[in-house]
Amino acid sequence: MKRLNSFGGKMKLNNMKLYINALRPILHIQSREYTDVCKKILFEVPEMDSCAFLQGLGAIDPKSQSLLKECSLQHFLDMFREEGYERPTAIILLGVSEEDLAQPAITARLLYIAERTLHCGGYQATVFWVSDNGLAPNQLEHLITLLPYDRPQQVDIETFLCSYAQQMNFQISEDDVGRLALELKGLSFFQIKSILNLAYVDKGIVTWEDRRLILQEKKQIVQKSGLLEYVDWQSDLESVGGLGHLKLWLEKKAKVMQRLDAALKAGVGIPKGILIVGFPGCGKSLVAKTTATQFGLPLLRLDVGKILGKYVGQSERNMRLALAQAEAVSPCVLWVDEIEKAFAGGDGSGHEVTSRLIGQFLTWMQEKQSTVFVVATANDLERLPTEFLRKGRFDEVFSVGLPNKQERYQILKIHLRRRNQYDPTMNMAKLLDLTESFSGADIEAGVGQAVENCFLEDCKKFVSEDDLIAAMKDITPLSKALQNKFAKMKEKLGEYNVKPASEA
Repeated sequence: MKRLNSFGGKMKLNNMKLYINALRPILHIQSREYTDVCKKILFEVPEMDSCAFLQGLGAIDPKSQSLLKECSLQHFLDMFREEGYERPTAIILLGVSEEDLAQPAITARLLYIAERTLHCGGYQATVFWVSDNGLAPNQLEHLITLLPYDRPQQVDIETFLCSYAQQMNFQISEDDVGRLALELKGLSFFQIKSILNLAYVDKGIVTWEDRRLILQEKKQIVQKSGLLEYVDWQSDLESVGGLGHLKLWLEKKAKVMQRLDAALKAGVGIPKGILIVGFPGCGKSLVAKTTATQFGLPLLRLDVGKILGKYVGQSERNMRLALAQAEAVSPCVLWVDEIEKAFAGGDGSGHEVTSRLIGQFLTWMQEKQSTVFVVATANDLERLPTEFLRKGRFDEVFSVGLPNKQERYQILKIHLRRRNQYDPTMNMAKLLDLTESFSGADIEAGVGQAVENCFLEDCKKFVSEDDLIAAMKDITPLSKALQNKFAKMKEKLGEYNVKPASEA
């Protein structure tokens, strides 16, 4: 197989030269893409000598990535305590953790290099700490400058795709280049090349059909991290009974997401997401899952319980990594279920951590430019921080209530059909009156019980309305079991004037 010499378009490490010339001693580049980062550093500062250290291996050549000498980080840094480094030097530390940097012997050597750079006229060394961890050791914090590492942009990926096709000697259409580049956005060049190689080895060409390989790669990214859950879901909005206004709104957004490349070129804004609030069991989570199918995008679930860590700063780091991962997998749908519980804080330090996580998440929602469509659901408005309802966070906020008569009829039909029990001649008038205070989940439970009862009685026919009525009478709807809570919720929804998901 041919080697691809170019690694694509330019990768931005904003202000790198500015910081080097200003004698900033330690630049922290937040990335795991060690090869790409080394190439970029060498490209940006060819006038500097360079040497690199890879954790667990030793001193390596930053150009070829070959091992020069097995040594510890301490011994590697000792080289720069010696005389003879008059030329500006780039010291690249790859995969070194903040715990490693916090060791007294390592901290002392880095402080020594920093002090010589700042105060000795004939000595200049810039330390590039390349790691995906955003936490700086306290002793070095004042010396470290964060330098975010941008992943390839769409134009870079388009250039890379065209170069790949040219070097591998096959044709790729302009339309496929645009659509594939959008799907590949968020991945590193290494990951992109791995996907293209797989497609090329399989068919000798790369086309839009290879999107399935991109989705497989993104699924692996999510599964390996453990911070997000990749949810496999097939049903679309047709499996949701009622909620006409919400479904119509999502169908319009789906047309944008399904033609995202063309929409962006036409100047259409990237959809941010929706917040769905209201009664439990009325389809909020179902809508979140079916939205991904409707959009034709992978579905990720953010469980804030997995984000919380026991060490100081760990929760914020995990949140940053989870959101960065969602952006790497984009375009996608990010589902945050029961967001009021997810961001509910306790007293003291727990509350402070929660406040920081809320701020972190909302700032990301406000400023994100990635194609991550967020679907957040909430059952309890009283516990939901008011910041989530502020305009600009979500494209729209919808309220979900108990289904009306027409919606209950739709929900009954959906669940009977799902169990191959729908009889179009059935008269449901009494059943619809009986289920007036039922949620969609209550109705589903009643249908399931009626079908089970019929099976146990060895029925050779469809369940009847009488069978369904008997089963429904055995169910205490949640709206009655939690009557006071439902009344407060209804009052709260009225206060906020949230747009109803259902048609009148």
